[in-house]
Amino acid sequence: MGNEQKQENLNNQNIQEQEPKQMMPYVDNQDMKERATRFGTGGFAAIIYAVVTTICLYKNAYGIMTVLFAAATIGFLYYVCSHAPQSKAYDNREDKTSNPHTMIYYIGILLLGVSIFLTGDRFLIACNYIGIYLLSMTVFFTCFCDAEKWGVGKYIRAVIGTVFSPLGYLFRGFSDCYVYVRQREKKKSKAIYVLVGVLIALPFLVLMLIVLSEADAIFKYIVDRSIGNLQLSGNLAGFVMMLVAVFVIVYGIFCKMVIQPPKIDCEEKRMVEPMIGITFCGLLTALYAVFAIIQILSPFLGKQMLPAGYSYSEYARQGFFQLLFVAAVNLVIVLVCNRAFAESRVLRTILTIMCGCTYVMIGSSAVRMLMYIRAYHLTYLRVLVLFGLLVLVVLFTGTIIYLYKNTFPLMKYMIVACGGLYIAFALSHPDTYIARYNLACARADVQTWMAEDVDTDDMEIRLIDLMQYDLQAGSADRTPAVFEFLEWAQARGIWTDENDDEAQSLLTYHSNLCTSRRGIRTFNVSTYRGKTALENYLEN
Repeated sequence: MGNEQKQENLNNQNIQEQEPKQMMPYVDNQDMKERATRFGTGGFAAIIYAVVTTICLYKNAYGIMTVLFAAATIGFLYYVCSHAPQSKAYDNREDKTSNPHTMIYYIGILLLGVSIFLTGDRFLIACNYIGIYLLSMTVFFTCFCDAEKWGVGKYIRAVIGTVFSPLGYLFRGFSDCYVYVRQREKKKSKAIYVLVGVLIALPFLVLMLIVLSEADAIFKYIVDRSIGNLQLSGNLAGFVMMLVAVFVIVYGIFCKMVIQPPKIDCEEKRMVEPMIGITFCGLLTALYAVFAIIQILSPFLGKQMLPAGYSYSEYARQGFFQLLFVAAVNLVIVLVCNRAFAESRVLRTILTIMCGCTYVMIGSSAVRMLMYIRAYHLTYLRVLVLFGLLVLVVLFTGTIIYLYKNTFPLMKYMIVACGGLYIAFALSHPDTYIARYNLACARADVQTWMAEDVDTDDMEIRLIDLMQYDLQAGSADRTPAVFEFLEWAQARGIWTDENDDEAQSLLTYHSNLCTSRRGIRTFNVSTYRGKTALENYLEN
C-alpha cells in the first residue's frame, strides 16, 4: 500500500514538472502568432504610411502634398481600425456606413490638410498639424476604447498618455517584423519575398534616379520640377531617418491601442455633499451677478463713466484679459461641480445662473476688445482672442445642455463644434483680412493727411511708423494686400522713389516669402498668389 502511494506521488510530481514544459511552447507559439497577426494588420500599413508621409512632408511642410498626406492618414486609420480584431469596427468592416460617427473626423482631417496647402501662415500650419493628430487620436479612441462616456479631463489624459506611447514600443515594429517573417517562412508564403525585393530595390531606385539625373539635363529638370526641394543626393540620410521615425511612432501608437488601450474609469462618482457646491458656487454667482448688472448698465447701453485719466482703449485693455480668465475658470468650475457633487436641483440652477453671468462677461470682453481694435487696429493676437471668446460661447452652450441632460455627448460636441470653428477660422486666412483691415485704415489716414496738405515725406514717415507690422511682417497670405496698398500709395505720390530703402526692404521681404518654393511638390496657393502679386507690381 505504501509503495503504491509513493508511486502515485512520483507520477503526480512528474506530471507537474512536465506541464510547464508542455505549455511553454504553446504560450510562445500563441504570442508569436499574435505578434505576426498584429504586424500583418498594422505593420505594412505603417510602412506604406511612413513612406508616403516622408515623400509628402520631407522639407515640405505646407506644399500641395499635404493633401495627399491627409488622405494617407485617413486611409491608414480606416484600414487599421477596420482590420484589427480589437477594434469595434472589425465586425462591421464590410459595411461602409457602420461607423458613421468617425466620418466627420475623417472630413476634418482632410479639410485641415487642404488648409495647410492653401495658406503660408506658419502658426496656422502648426495648429493644423496638431489638429490632424488630435482627430487621428479621436478616431483611435472611438474604435478601440469606450470613449463615448469620457469627459474632458479623461480625454486629455488619454491624449497625453498616447503622446508618449511610442516610447514603450520603440523597437516593437522591428521585432514584430522579424516574427512575421519567421511565421511566413514556415507557411512558405511568397508575399514576404515580394517585400524583401521591394526593400532591396528601393536604395537602387534612389541611386539610379540620382545617376540618371546627372546624366541628362532634361531628365534632371523634369525630376527637380516634380519633387521640388527633395534633392535625394544630399538628403538621403535625413529622408531615411524621417521615414524610420514616422514608422516607429505610428506603429507604436497602433500597438498601444491594440495591446493596452487607455482604460479610464467612466463610472459616475457623484458622492460629494451638494451643499458644499451650493455654498461655494452661490457666493461666486452672487458676485458675478452684481458685476454682470454693472456691465449691462454701463458699456452695453453707452452709459459708461470712465475714471479720470482713462481713455476707452486703456479701459478696454485693462479689463479684457481679466474677464477672459474668469470666463475660462468658470467653465472648469461648472464642469467639475456637475461631475463631483451629488444630484441637486438647486446646484444645477446656480450653475446655470453662473453660465448666464459668464455670457455677460464674454460679451463685455468682446466689446472691450472691439473698442481697443478701433483705436489700435488688428493684430494676430487680437483676432485669436475674439476667436477664443466665440469658442467659449459654444462650450458654455454645450455645458448648459449637459447640466440638464447627462446623456448629452458633451465631449463629442466639444470636439466637433470647436474643430468645425477652427477649420472655418483656418480656411478664412486671418492674416489676409488682418492686413486688408489695417491697410484700409491706412488709406483713410492718407486721405485725411492729403486733405490737410501734409507733406509727402512726412506722410511716408507716418506710414512707416503706422504700418511697420503690416508691411514687413506676417506670412505670404498678406502679400497681395500689401502690394495693392503700395500701388495705391504710389499712385498718390508716396514711395515713388525706386531706390527708397523702405520700398526695397519691402520687396526683399515678400520676395523671400513667395519665391523660395519651386516645383510641383512644394506648390502652395498662398505663395503662388503672393508671387503673382509681386510680379504684377514689378511689371507695372
